[in-house]
Amino acid sequence: MTIDLAALGSLSSILAPVFLVILLGYGIGRSGLLGADQLRGFGRFILAVALPMLIFGAVSSARIGEVFRLDYLLVYAAASLSTFALSFAWFRWGTAAGGSVPRLDKAAVRAMGTAISNTALIGFAILSQIFGHAAAGPVVLNMLVETFMMLPILMALIELGQGDHAHLGAALGGVARNLVRSSMIWSIVLGAIFAALGLALPQPVTRSVQMVGSIAAPLALITIGATLAGVRLAGQGMAIVAMAAGKLLLHPAMVLLFLTLVPVRDPMFHSAIILLAAMPTFSTLTVFAQSAGDSETCSAAMLVATAASFVTLLVAMALLGVHLPA
Repeated sequence: MTIDLAALGSLSSILAPVFLVILLGYGIGRSGLLGADQLRGFGRFILAVALPMLIFGAVSSARIGEVFRLDYLLVYAAASLSTFALSFAWFRWGTAAGGSVPRLDKAAVRAMGTAISNTALIGFAILSQIFGHAAAGPVVLNMLVETFMMLPILMALIELGQGDHAHLGAALGGVARNLVRSSMIWSIVLGAIFAALGLALPQPVTRSVQMVGSIAAPLALITIGATLAGVRLAGQGMAIVAMAAGKLLLHPAMVLLFLTLVPVRDPMFHSAIILLAAMPTFSTLTVFAQSAGDSETCSAAMLVATAASFVTLLVAMALLGVHLPA
């Protein structure tokens, strides 16, 4: 693969709107227009209402056989687990933390920051410009891996790292209950049922779902930017760089490795799985980092990864030969 330098300018028009909205949110956050409580409220609304409606609308209108692909799931799950394992070994026993050996829970949070992408918010906002509604397919598959496999692993390791071995079963039970109550999961399940059975909501309801879903991406990007405005790039520099590099370089590299073993032959899914792996760190990492006492380092790593991902994503799209839709 070679980079088509002439295409970089046109490809930047895909990324520029997304990152300009994040920058707008950053400016709003710096101005103090939105407080911490308001940002948390926006975040809950996005995850509980707007984004599930967006995903339901996209999945329910898709052909079910074109959305759920075992090859994609195998590659993304293997790449994410491998990225996490390598990163965990580095943060737990390597020198990324300045020679100290962080606790199990702290190492797990940092490692998971390299292995879970910002799929639903930044990922969907970018891929939908390239692939239209078809972008819902790989986004949903990523979310299945991240929600049902990666996050439960992280939660279990946090419990173990904090010495709550007796409460591990209760913690995993809580994870299961949260999944059952998650509107995001139900939007995927119901969307898949509607798509499989060829069902459709009444037109006024469909339009309402589309209206609410359409605000998910811009509001999410503004919220991400405003949240990052309060981050300070101080603390453990090597850990910050290692987390950002792990997310933007190691994760997509592991996807490329496993694609040689389990090829994803559909061109759209092949490009999407690489691009989604190259997205910055998932936005709720800071929630887990707080429980591990590592919010400052993880927040700084998120800021660095988000800023640097403009360049790495641009290069990835050029290497993949991604073109603007006609």
